[in-house]
Amino acid sequence: MEDEWTKVISGDRLVKFTYLELAEGEAFLTAQIAGHNVVYSVIVRQPEGLFTRAGVERHFDRECPPITD
Repeated sequence: MEDEWTKVISGDRLVKFTYLELAEGEAFLTAQIAGHNVVYSVIVRQPEGLFTRAGVERHFDRECPPITD
């Protein structure tokens, strides 16, 4: 499964998130603030199945506090 979406945070910042299932229960997650060249990305083990969009956003909230509200 692959998913890509955008979300407006902090009133005016647009963040693009992606989620891609990999083999053997892993997932590739990314987050990028619009207008920035830096893409935050991680490969993680999927806890008990699939990540939800909210779960992906929470992951980056914990890992990279400036990304999400």
